[in-house]
Amino acid sequence: MAGREWSDADFGGLPSVLVAAHELKTPLALIRQMALLLDDDLTSAADKKQIQQRIVQTSEQALQLTADLANSANLTPSLFPLEPVNPLALCQQIAAETRLNAALYGRKISWPRGGRNNRLILANRTLLGRILANFLNNALKYTEDDSEIKVSVKAVGGAARLSVRDFGPMMSLKEYRRLLDEMDARKTVRTRPESSGLGIYVASQFARAMNGQIGLIRHRDGLTFYVEMPISRQLSLL
Repeated sequence: MAGREWSDADFGGLPSVLVAAHELKTPLALIRQMALLLDDDLTSAADKKQIQQRIVQTSEQALQLTADLANSANLTPSLFPLEPVNPLALCQQIAAETRLNAALYGRKISWPRGGRNNRLILANRTLLGRILANFLNNALKYTEDDSEIKVSVKAVGGAARLSVRDFGPMMSLKEYRRLLDEMDARKTVRTRPESSGLGIYVASQFARAMNGQIGLIRHRDGLTFYVEMPISRQLSLL
């Protein structure tokens, strides 16, 4: 089944306090559960080490989410100026930052290499990095075992598209139609049934502040989230 593209206009309005609370409650509950396992005498030393890593990683993600929400409320150009950014170099940075998280989830991520169409884009490196990180966090949670998450960069008209493709559970026709109805009605987008969509809202705000846009291609075997940013007038990176 062909994918369906959504633009950032379809991602709803400002997040409510309940949505933010739901998104923060999940990692806090997970941290509490893992902390209790550390006190369990039946937990092996190897498992405790892995649990400790998960606690640190989950805490960092929750802290970053609160920072993202704060930044989304004050996206002034003076705080987040635009500059020429090498998308492949940014992907290498995010790859290093997400390596531990991917290992904890037991997921593989393929990253883009050089290409003839690669060009500098006009963006804020911090905001664009957070957009990719939000896409990847979503993909790591919902990609099925033995499926590889694919990150790609390609030119689309006068913009560069940075995409994150995951391979989640197959969608039923009923679910697919329901999601299309939500898109047409411009309701709050939920990337999965149990998701609040808060990370995607933040990504949409960040992209809009940089004169870019995010979008979604929905497949039966997963999702592709992407962000499109204007290509800089600098020389292409050959």
